[in-house]
Amino acid sequence: MQLLVRMHTSNDKGPGSEPETEARLRARIHELLKRHGRVDASKIGIVVRARQVLLWGSVGSESERTTAGEIAAGVVGRLNVINHIHVFQTLG
Repeated sequence: MQLLVRMHTSNDKGPGSEPETEARLRARIHELLKRHGRVDASKIGIVVRARQVLLWGSVGSESERTTAGEIAAGVVGRLNVINHIHVFQTLG
């Protein structure tokens, strides 16, 4: 089984594109992550299939990882959130 993973892009429509409700759900989560002051959404990917949300990518702290999952879990319309975001802290 192959899972298509892609970052959020606006106005992503056309043959073979995800159903509109999934696109809206992904866009809503992406927007909420971008607006949140304590989450760097630039390295977080979002996949939505059958209202299941998969978060992937990397952040700088466990707090960011947890917050991203909580934000996605709070969005109406999703069934489940799978948080595969990894924490990479810089040493210094």
